[in-house]
Amino acid sequence: MKSRIYFLVFTIIIGMFSLNTALASVVTDGLVSYWTFDNIHIIDKTVKDVWGDNNGTISGNPKVVPGHVGESLEFDGKGDFVNLTTLGEFGKQMGTFTFEAWIKTSNNTGWMTLINTHGAECPYWDIQLNGVKEGNVFRAFPGRLFFVNSLLPKQNGECTAFLIGTTSLNIKNRLNIYDGEWHHIVYTNEHLIEEGKSHALVYIDTKSNAKSTGKFGDAWTSFPFTEPVYLGARNFGGKPEGFFEGIIDEVRFYDRPLTLKEIRQNFESTTPYNVEPKGKLSTVWATIKAK
Repeated sequence: MKSRIYFLVFTIIIGMFSLNTALASVVTDGLVSYWTFDNIHIIDKTVKDVWGDNNGTISGNPKVVPGHVGESLEFDGKGDFVNLTTLGEFGKQMGTFTFEAWIKTSNNTGWMTLINTHGAECPYWDIQLNGVKEGNVFRAFPGRLFFVNSLLPKQNGECTAFLIGTTSLNIKNRLNIYDGEWHHIVYTNEHLIEEGKSHALVYIDTKSNAKSTGKFGDAWTSFPFTEPVYLGARNFGGKPEGFFEGIIDEVRFYDRPLTLKEIRQNFESTTPYNVEPKGKLSTVWATIKAK
C-alpha cells in the first residue's frame, strides 16, 4: 500500500514537472504592458493589455489573422494603427526599457513606422522602417530599421536623442526581415545616470544587429510621454502617418533591459497567454486556446 502511494505521488510530481517545462512562458519580471492581439482579447475597437492597465484603441480596420502565437493584427498601410495611450508614468522609464514584438512584412521600400510617440518637440521615441523622419525632415533608407529614443534636460533646454540604424539588407549574409516571414524585434536601452551614458541594443531573431552608446551626462533624464503611443503609425502632433504594412503580434514593454537569455526565452515561447491579473503568485500559459 505504501509503495502504491509513493508511486502515485512520484507520478503526480513528474507530471507537474513535465507540464511546467512543456509550457514555454515569456519573462514577466519587469513586464509593464502586453498586447497579445488574440481575438479573445479584442472587444470591438479595444485591445486588452493583458498584464497592465494600458488597453489600446484600434483606428482603421486591421484584421485579426493567424499570428506567430495565437492570433495577430494585420495592418493595411493605409490608415490602420492602435493607440496604446501614453502608458501612464512609463515614459519616465524609457531611458531604461525593452520593447519587443513579432512582425511579418514584405514592404522593403516604403517608409513605415512600427511604433512611435512624439510630443510637440520632445519627448519622442520610435522604430521606423525603410527610412527615418525627424520632425518634417525625411531620409529614405530602403531595407533598414531605425530606433530612436530621446532624453530631456532636467532644467530648461533642448532635448536630444540617439538613433540606431540596422545594417542595410543589401550586404551579404545580413538578415532580410522583409521576406514575408515572422521576425522577432527587440530594442533594449539602459540609461546609467551615474555614468551619464545610455547603452542601446537591437536584437533581430535573438541576434545582436546594432548597438549604440550615448554620452548625455547626469543632467539628462526621461520624462513621461505627452502624446499617445501609436502602434503601426507615427504620431506627429496627434496626426498619424507612416502607416505599417504587414502583421504585428505579441507586443510587450518592460521597465528594464532584458538579457540575451531572457530574449531567447521569449523568442522560443509559442503558447498563447491565459490571462492572470498582475499581482497573482503565478502566471498560467494555456495549451488550449478559446476560439
